[in-house]
Amino acid sequence: MAKIILLFLMLIVGQSFAQSKQVQDRITQVENNLIPYVPVKGFKGWNLIDRMKYYKVPGLSIAVIKDYKIDWVKGYGMADTLKNMPVTPETMFSAGSISKLLMAVTALKMVDSQQIDLDKPINTYLTSWKIADNDFTQKKPITLRMLLSHSAGTSQTSYFGFTPAEPLPSITQILSGAKISQTRAVVVNSEPANEFRYSGGGSMIAQLALMDISKKSFSDLTQEILFDKLGMKNSTFEQPVPKKFSNQCSWAYSSASWFKGMPYVYPQQAAAGLYSTPTDLAKLFIDIQKSYLGKGTVLSQAIAKEMLTPQVNVSDGGYKEQMGIGPFLIQRTDNNDPKGVFFEFTGVNAGFLAYGMASVEGGNGVIIMLNSGDNQNGIGKEIRRSVAKVYNWTNFLPTEIQPVNLPDIELDKLVGRYRMSTDEVLYLRKEKNYLVENINNSFDIYCFPVSKDSIIFSDFNIKGFFVRNEKDEVIGLQNIYQKKPMPKMKDDEFSPSEYLSMQKYDEAKKAFAAMNMNEGQITYLAYDLMNKKPLHLKAIKTILDVALEQHPNSSMVHSRWGDYYLKINNKASAIKSYQRALELDPNDQQLKENLTTLAK
Repeated sequence: MAKIILLFLMLIVGQSFAQSKQVQDRITQVENNLIPYVPVKGFKGWNLIDRMKYYKVPGLSIAVIKDYKIDWVKGYGMADTLKNMPVTPETMFSAGSISKLLMAVTALKMVDSQQIDLDKPINTYLTSWKIADNDFTQKKPITLRMLLSHSAGTSQTSYFGFTPAEPLPSITQILSGAKISQTRAVVVNSEPANEFRYSGGGSMIAQLALMDISKKSFSDLTQEILFDKLGMKNSTFEQPVPKKFSNQCSWAYSSASWFKGMPYVYPQQAAAGLYSTPTDLAKLFIDIQKSYLGKGTVLSQAIAKEMLTPQVNVSDGGYKEQMGIGPFLIQRTDNNDPKGVFFEFTGVNAGFLAYGMASVEGGNGVIIMLNSGDNQNGIGKEIRRSVAKVYNWTNFLPTEIQPVNLPDIELDKLVGRYRMSTDEVLYLRKEKNYLVENINNSFDIYCFPVSKDSIIFSDFNIKGFFVRNEKDEVIGLQNIYQKKPMPKMKDDEFSPSEYLSMQKYDEAKKAFAAMNMNEGQITYLAYDLMNKKPLHLKAIKTILDVALEQHPNSSMVHSRWGDYYLKINNKASAIKSYQRALELDPNDQQLKENLTTLAK
């Protein structure tokens, strides 16, 4: 008997080791198969750590779903670079708009329990605030179904959060547009149930309805309906985040000029207030998948199927995107397999990005959370594509490109600078046996030859064609959406911004002056330069000189001059510039605040 037990234990250990090795093999494959939007035959995938460095992402965390279970979870990089705190599976990130999906699941659970109806006017449930009546609402009252499918015609697309020191508004102040909310009131300003129109404001209306019905705070309600039932121990809607989670929360990072260098607070809970981990969110996504099969914990099969039924079209193209009652639904336009339909939500908050995607059928999915708020089409989507490739998701990736190998002499002819507009240049350089596109020093886009004179841009699967003259010289490049080719620039031909980067300021000034930009365009350019590192003061002054010459009576121009003088520590000139700007626009509150601060 003892021998039989020992043999049985050895068998279990052996199976566990084999399973563990299989999982580790899948992790390694995912980490080394990050790919562009369009898969390319023979193209070696990028390494995850290398791409984190490329995109300047300090830290991220991944949870992969396979066969309705979490297959693996892993953290990469740093949650806090100053504290030298690594990302772990327990690291919590700001989930941004994924909050809306959890609010929708909470609402649908209350529909299941007959506390609220999807199709009755939402104003009948609201007691502490009401949607203002107007011509739109009188013809078609707003319902919960409309709010959850972003078809209610409500205002306020997104919310931008608060720094920790700022006072926080209540939900009714947010909806009413009180001064403390720093946003306008949420109203219905287009025809309801007519089209998709993304609205964080609509999500806040739904949140308040759930609170008014339950007589509970939103954080307590979601704790009871979602987090406790699904074992989501590292998730909260409380804002600010409770102290008990403070050691688990990642810091926030972004290169955006407006970013204050710290995690923001989002009192707009249903729209953007969730903090969570990929593990916890994977539990939710799995439960939605299981509910669709009638085996879920939170939702009934009937309501889960309704949740994942398209309500309104969002966009068409290579992929068909629709809105369910809560999640986005996406599939390749040519897909005919039920396992090729996916539900998803993406979250973007100050210094954070998050992606959640799972198949409606088949039990696949991935959650990715980053502590970088830059480049929504970057590493997160590359990881998602890698998971889809390694786990063989049904009809998710576009059809693979079959590139051709051109001789170096032919590739060299295609290399160069192509003028897209007066100050927009497309650069093509050669790398290995393909080309890399870069527009005005943005992120690289990989391009693969499919014939002597045509390439595929792998970011959106767009074909480009090269134009040659009678001497067989390449003189232009045109993609299928352009009416005319982009001319190839000569070696002594430069754009205004190129002159600026070359520190040829006189030439840059003439070139920018010839563009005749309006006051908004040119002051934005100056603002952008003032918030870039390293700081090039002569470049900023060059732009502002042009702005002042062409728009001498612009409040925006004088305001930017004030900002410039502060950069060079010339307080007296800054005050004069702000005063002149205020004379031209007496209602500018920011100018008044600037002058008050400088007067101290």
